[in-house]
Amino acid sequence: MKLELKSIKHTAWASEETHCYQANLYVDGKPVAVVSNDGHGGCDRDYDHPKFKGDSRDYRAVMKSIEEYFESLPPSPFSYEGADGVMVHDTLPQTLEAWCCDQVNDFLTGRELKRKLKSNILFQKEGSDDVYGSKYYPTVTDGSWVNGRRILNDMPFADALEIWKAT
Repeated sequence: MKLELKSIKHTAWASEETHCYQANLYVDGKPVAVVSNDGHGGCDRDYDHPKFKGDSRDYRAVMKSIEEYFESLPPSPFSYEGADGVMVHDTLPQTLEAWCCDQVNDFLTGRELKRKLKSNILFQKEGSDDVYGSKYYPTVTDGSWVNGRRILNDMPFADALEIWKAT
């Protein structure tokens, strides 16, 4: 099953406890639902998609298959610091709502990186995981290590995004 979230519209000023957004959910390349959250800490909501082909029974069947797909996935590990300062390691079941949140986070991170790449030269120094910015543009590279650094602006965007997300 190939899930995609397209046409993401995010409203930062209305996001309080959760992302305030609206997006189209596609399954195997076909529009299924409009997913949204009002940004006040509640759950995502999904509606019949105006372009959904079929009746409400078909829609419910597709949404049921999505739910079963996420139930079949292994739980996601996560960690947090408890009240006593001890790190707690646990797992959470994977859900469509959590997946949508991850997709919105990826969208926002990609948008931030695009803005930074337009106004700065982003690079990493060899031996460091940090990303630095500069206005000086050294010799164009292919994104590999040259003279102890690699320039994110010269890499394919997907590779630069993975490095950006890791920092």
